[in-house]
Amino acid sequence: MSLFAWRPEYTVNVASLDCHHQKLFSILNSVYENVMNSPEIGCVLPRIDELSEYTNYHFSAEEEYLKKQGYSGINEHIAMHREFTHTIESLRSSYNKNDLEVSRDLIPFLTL
Repeated sequence: MSLFAWRPEYTVNVASLDCHHQKLFSILNSVYENVMNSPEIGCVLPRIDELSEYTNYHFSAEEEYLKKQGYSGINEHIAMHREFTHTIESLRSSYNKNDLEVSRDLIPFLTL
């Protein structure tokens, strides 16, 4: 069961960023499914690593685009990115500590 479903109203009308967002949805769904269904760290950590790496790639590209566009809310948007990144790192940390319950509790924060 997927946690995230891409909907047309999520589009930002920039093809490359929309593709990034759709890929993030796919990776987030993979993390969710693995955290919820697999107690084995070897199955989940690669998905969390993939999420972390792709998120960093996407955030860098998106922030660069927003700067070029002169987006007035750039600082707030970057702060949201940093908070999301911190949540991913907390997820990785809790999973490394074999705290599956904390990992499961963190997943909903990725939807905000």
